[in-house]
Amino acid sequence: MADAAQLALIHAEIDGELNDRQRAELARCLLADPETRALRDQLRHVCGKLDAVGQVDPPAQLLTGVLAALPQTRPQPLRFQWPAGSWRYAAMLAGVIATGAIVFQVTDWQGGAASAEMAGTLAGPRAAQTVDSVDFNESVVSGQVSLTRDDSGLGLALELAASAPINVVVVSGKHMLRINGLGAERRIVSLPGFEGAGRQVDLTVMVGGREVARATLREKSAK
Repeated sequence: MADAAQLALIHAEIDGELNDRQRAELARCLLADPETRALRDQLRHVCGKLDAVGQVDPPAQLLTGVLAALPQTRPQPLRFQWPAGSWRYAAMLAGVIATGAIVFQVTDWQGGAASAEMAGTLAGPRAAQTVDSVDFNESVVSGQVSLTRDDSGLGLALELAASAPINVVVVSGKHMLRINGLGAERRIVSLPGFEGAGRQVDLTVMVGGREVARATLREKSAK
């Protein structure tokens, strides 16, 4: 089995850096030890394959992502010293690191995509929140109307019942909206443009073309 000195001689031979004395010493080692000779042949084969591989620069986006993902630690001085002429060891180690970096980049992208998808699924649009409501207990109409707010703005949730179709006129400042044909089912209506802190919304409830009730809703604070 080759020791460190013999291994250094083998690498120096592969790199073409042996002098006559070292070449003779290596020849004696190879003749005396078949295992050292087999190791030298394997290393020459591997180095020949490496020399045949052309140099290719990594994509700029991949390089930037790998560098950004590395831990930001203070570099420590290296205490290990490669044997002379062993630059191919460094090349093989760099290949292993690059392969690991590519796997990390792909895994990180997949994990990031899955996390973003899960976050969107869990968060979703914000549910409408009731900011004010009024109950109707008239002889002609009964039920409740609520002023709500969600991500799209203000809206009304109407749950009214009467013996005839119900129409509701909604007025706020210069804005007016008429909601016709309400029945017993719950209806959600958005109020585009009905915005502003302390916004007051006036309701006029009509049944069979006749006004039967009035109410005022107010968003008490800006959201």
